[in-house]
Amino acid sequence: MCTLFKQRLTARKPFFVVLAVLLFVAISANAQVDSVYIKDYKNQLTARIYSLNEAVNLEINPLAGGPNLSYRPNTQQHMGIAAFYKWFGLGLAVKSPFASANNDRYGESQSIDLRINAYGSWINAELAYANYQGFYLENTAQIITNYQEGEKLFWRPDLDIQSLSGIFYLVANYKKHSFRAAYIQNEYQKKSSGSLLIAPAFQFNRLRANKSLIPDDYIIEYGIFDQDELVRGKLNMAGIFVGYSYSVVIFKKFYVNIAMLPGAFIQYYNYHTEEKHYRKTNAYFLWTSRFAAGYNGNKWFAGMGGVSGFNDALAPIKTSAYALGLEQFRVWVGTRLKFKE
Repeated sequence: MCTLFKQRLTARKPFFVVLAVLLFVAISANAQVDSVYIKDYKNQLTARIYSLNEAVNLEINPLAGGPNLSYRPNTQQHMGIAAFYKWFGLGLAVKSPFASANNDRYGESQSIDLRINAYGSWINAELAYANYQGFYLENTAQIITNYQEGEKLFWRPDLDIQSLSGIFYLVANYKKHSFRAAYIQNEYQKKSSGSLLIAPAFQFNRLRANKSLIPDDYIIEYGIFDQDELVRGKLNMAGIFVGYSYSVVIFKKFYVNIAMLPGAFIQYYNYHTEEKHYRKTNAYFLWTSRFAAGYNGNKWFAGMGGVSGFNDALAPIKTSAYALGLEQFRVWVGTRLKFKE
């Protein structure tokens, strides 16, 4: 009975972690802010529609010594909706039906992007799940012999990647600096201000394919070690960023926010090739940056923002190196709705 209880408890650890984070955020939502610097709209429903452009890439650096391989899905533009009330937010984006996909050259990919936001005053949490299926080899011309410009790029419809990531922003100067005002608009930044940010983060990536991701032409040209022939596996990372965020308020209604966050992380590989199973761990430095700019009025708001640099560096750990990079750019427009009292 004791063993069974321990197994069930272990299986539910992720649930308890998320529950604890949401509890901390809910508590921090009631923290008092300086009304000279921040106006509160948390008791209104903040809703938006947005366009999301993603640059996702799986980078492979084989031991064999040839050029890196860079796989991307053909799903750059998404359309999404999101809503925020008090400290909780939810957003969903799917591939835009209006985008020019150019499937004849890049193939047809499928994707989904789901985000849960929990924004308090001194702690802000962003959890994201993404799934991508179908990838083209961006640098096909370097890899495939006799490739002619304009032909369809090397295509892997069987490559499927799932990514679960989370980042938690602890805002030291939360009484005068609002992360909400810059990124979800259920607060309003009245005056320019900045804050130290401490941001624990993780990213769990799962990928699978029907066979090795190394093309036959690459194998013939450079020769391949078994470690290079990734077929399926887990590429995970966890660590902490420490940086600074600053918002400039212009003419009271317009703003620009920039956040720079260097950090230290542990990366863990657990993957299978066509022959063997490998596990590797390495410590290394990473960075991420965020920016947002827009108009924040009493009822309507609009803006744009992006994130770059989260886990896009390859780490040499005496085996093939892999990294899943994700850059995003959003444009949004939204409004706030009051509830009847």
